[in-house]
Amino acid sequence: MTNEELRAYRTKLFRDAGSMKVKPDRIPNMSFCVTWKILDAGYKLTEAMNDYTIMEKVVREHQEKYEFDALFEHGVRNVIRLPLALGGLTYNIDDEAGAVSYVDNALCDLDELDELIADPNKFFWEKGMAKKYPMWADKTVGVEDMQKVIMEFGAFSQYNMKMLKVLPEEYGLPTNTAPSQPPYQGLDFLFNTILGIKGLSMAMRRCPDKVEEAVHVLNELYLTPSLKALEAMPDGPFMDACFDYDITLLCNSILNNKQFERFLWPDLKAMLDLLEKKGKTTRLFMEGDNKRFWEYFADYKPGTIVMHADQDDVFELKKALPNVAIMGGMKLETLGRGTKEECLSLTKKLCDELGSEGGYIFSENAMVSYKNDCNPENLKAVCDFVREYRP
Repeated sequence: MTNEELRAYRTKLFRDAGSMKVKPDRIPNMSFCVTWKILDAGYKLTEAMNDYTIMEKVVREHQEKYEFDALFEHGVRNVIRLPLALGGLTYNIDDEAGAVSYVDNALCDLDELDELIADPNKFFWEKGMAKKYPMWADKTVGVEDMQKVIMEFGAFSQYNMKMLKVLPEEYGLPTNTAPSQPPYQGLDFLFNTILGIKGLSMAMRRCPDKVEEAVHVLNELYLTPSLKALEAMPDGPFMDACFDYDITLLCNSILNNKQFERFLWPDLKAMLDLLEKKGKTTRLFMEGDNKRFWEYFADYKPGTIVMHADQDDVFELKKALPNVAIMGGMKLETLGRGTKEECLSLTKKLCDELGSEGGYIFSENAMVSYKNDCNPENLKAVCDFVREYRP
């Protein structure tokens, strides 16, 4: 096949699996590897994350070595050069341990929620930026600093656009999602950026009404325009990508059912309902164990949701939600510390029990980030098996 033919073939594999209407020619395999691929290529994290030339080499080697059908990301997830241009720190990087950790630096204190609710844009510029970037706080940001930020944004955009061209043209890899993507839902924005994990946990207990108000104003600013744009799009799937949308949620990991029902589900349901109405497919990744929330997804039409399971038992998930396609299943503990035989045994079981009739996409259950998350020999054996196996 030419690279264009290979890209079209791979895209169809994902589309057939996600639609649950047609059994794919074989089970598609998406790499969920993030910073691990840097270590696998023999570089330090700081080397690749600070040098887009090295990052390109990392991504190329990753695909050439394992021959995935799609890549979850191509070196753009953990961006550090942009915030560093203003003296901010988004991630702590330990080259010796080969580890990246997110800095839970809240932009808003609980006693400032009223200000955020009253005017979120004003709050972000006057207080949020100062908490994230020291130079903003002491008002030492100058023209040269902003020029540096603009240059860094340009360098990042140039790298991203290059890889979006290289991957399909040179490796026959499809685009993951359609061009239009939804922004953060309000609660996840509060969790990831504004209040932080600790702050949101406290706010939901101490001032739940204010959390609800904050979610509403953030959604009006970001999510509502996205829903309107989706409503205006043509019905049916965007066939040049694996999925139409990608919804990744982290805040659910700290929610009980009552909190989920009140703070997150109304907006998530609005998005999923519209996707179902428009005949589109979304990859839904919810961090952690989500069995307590499965019932909320039971009534969606097949082809609406591809659920990428993190800590959930995928075999139990398939029985509980036969209407959703399943993605994931390859456990990092097996991939990283198991034998090759154990990895292949699990791979065959996943393919046979989840993919024999379609509706399954092979992938890792969690982002492959640390050195011990994955044994390269195990990953190579697994990828070769999935590529050739026809359950």
